[in-house]
Amino acid sequence: MNSKNNIEKVSVITVVLNDEDNIARTIKSVISQSYKNIEYIVIDGDSSDATLSIINQFTDSIDKIVSEKDKGLYHAMNKAIDMATGDWIIFMNSGDIFTEELSIENAFSNKPNDADFIYGKHIWQNKDKEFEVPTRPLDIMWQRISFSHQTLFARLKLMKKHKFNTSYKIVSDYEFYYAHYCNGYKFHNSNATIAKVSAGGISHISLWTRTIERWAVVRKYSNHFSKNIFYLKFILREVILKSYLKK
Repeated sequence: MNSKNNIEKVSVITVVLNDEDNIARTIKSVISQSYKNIEYIVIDGDSSDATLSIINQFTDSIDKIVSEKDKGLYHAMNKAIDMATGDWIIFMNSGDIFTEELSIENAFSNKPNDADFIYGKHIWQNKDKEFEVPTRPLDIMWQRISFSHQTLFARLKLMKKHKFNTSYKIVSDYEFYYAHYCNGYKFHNSNATIAKVSAGGISHISLWTRTIERWAVVRKYSNHFSKNIFYLKFILREVILKSYLKK
């Protein structure tokens, strides 16, 4: 155990590029956590706005800061995985925040010792609107992810062994979680509301790409006729809907 007074260490990662409007909010959310053993790493993709100068205002509260060009989101996240030294890891990227100071404590309060992943609910927010999103059953993860990645704590040793597949544009995190679910790793639902997630991320914007990539992941790890039919129907429905809207 990588511990401080026998408390497992949680590595919290923030990846950011040119987000001067939101980065301080995310950092403050992380450094205000009541959990007693946090390692905080911020990866900046060589921002051209004021993002880095804002990050540097919090150097006393951030363990590691890197600012350099990268090859995209998942490359930056893999870089953080290599740097992290905790027992657990969670990604709270710029614009997203923990729901409260007790978020990590609440997530870990009743975890079983053999858990490989811990997850919970999140709050989806868009401007002045927000609502809580419950977790979904794991056995339908092949349709859509059962939780937001901002609520998911993974054993760091698993992420170091199987880092994100950078050949995907959107679903590399989904592939990591789904592959481990299919291979029998233990997911624990904390039932805690862990994070507030901002609308407008790449997975929200690129529905088409996300669907095609997710289907490829499902075929890779659980290629069944009924699942392929589900995705074919979904894609056909989207094509017909777009064609109708263009009229």
